Amino acid sequence: MIPYLILISLLVPANLWASITPHLHSDLSMRLLHGVSTVVLVPPLFSMWRQRRQIQRLPALLLASFAVVLVVVNSKITAMGMGVEYGWVDHLFLAIACMAVLAYYLLNEAEDALPEQETRTF
Repeated sequence: MIPYLILISLLVPANLWASITPHLHSDLSMRLLHGVSTVVLVPPLFSMWRQRRQIQRLPALLLASFAVVLVVVNSKITAMGMGVEYGWVDHLFLAIACMAVLAYYLLNEAEDALPEQETRTF
């Protein structure tokens, strides 16, 4: 889990940089960035599906719909290559999605740790 979270945290500045400097990267690096950013959005979708009865519905629905749209769009961008209009907006949304995934896992872990700490103190 730690390497996954480190990868996601590294994708935030990479996507922000790609949104600030559009088309200053090569076709291969663009496909790689979009591909990796797409792959890291899939595990939270599976996790939310498995825990769908235990998690809060509204935040999960918002994150899931946002992630599904980004997975579909970025899969197409990864296949198409360079020349996507407003690609900088997609990189901005990818950075936001990566931050949302980080928050999802870090807050989820924090909520899981609280009951354990409370039972140990009594």
